[in-house]
Amino acid sequence: MRQFIAFEPCIDMTRLADNTGIRRFIAGLPALGARVAVLAAIWWVLTGGGASAWVWGVPAVMVAASLRPGLGSGGVWRLSLMGLLRFLPVFVWYNLRGAMEVAVLAMHPRRRPDPVLIGYPLRLPPGPARVFMANLINLVPGTLSTRLTVRGIEIHVLTASASVTRILTILERRVADLFALQLAPSAGLGSQR
Repeated sequence: MRQFIAFEPCIDMTRLADNTGIRRFIAGLPALGARVAVLAAIWWVLTGGGASAWVWGVPAVMVAASLRPGLGSGGVWRLSLMGLLRFLPVFVWYNLRGAMEVAVLAMHPRRRPDPVLIGYPLRLPPGPARVFMANLINLVPGTLSTRLTVRGIEIHVLTASASVTRILTILERRVADLFALQLAPSAGLGSQR
């Protein structure tokens, strides 16, 4: 004996009445206005405030202000003032040191770059702090983040050494301080490929 099952087409009307997107837009208006004001002030300072500069400035400010700001998804994040004070000197030191190492590497006739990709397991929780760490690595001379994964980050370095992993560990601790976060237990050291 055959059994037929009939399906009736139906429309879920609750989605049509859902106005959370409108509420979210209205709730975001003050932040949008603040971004417009800050970006317009930056544009005014950069261009000297001339009327002809605003022909390009108004569209540029509006497009930039409408872009979703932030360091990726991850909800609300906060910064620690003490963490910032501990972060800045470390970042400046490693940036200058890295620049000097790259300059010596480029100028010294016997030292050649030996580029390699290394994997570094991140202990930062997913969210803005990880994205900030990936971008921070790009600012340190001789390093480039190539891929951010769930477990860690892949980094291109000009020369592989144990100091790279040590520097990354220190930077990760300072980023955790900056974002007022606790690091997960260590999963091991960076691995070379």
